[in-house]
Amino acid sequence: MASFKRLSGEIEREEPAFRKHRKPGFDKWRRDDLYHLAQQHGIEDRANMTNEELARALSRAQSGSP
Repeated sequence: MASFKRLSGEIEREEPAFRKHRKPGFDKWRRDDLYHLAQQHGIEDRANMTNEELARALSRAQSGSP
């Protein structure tokens, strides 16, 4: 029998122990975090990029695309 808390939505939905690996969604990241990660990946011209451009560049860098 389901508990009252679960039915009322007070308990977060349980995540499975094993999840498929997905690429991180950079669209919700703060700019300074995106910039720092871009710096670690050696992305050129990162200082002049918008958040969206940084997110795309990081996605490409992690997938190995040029």
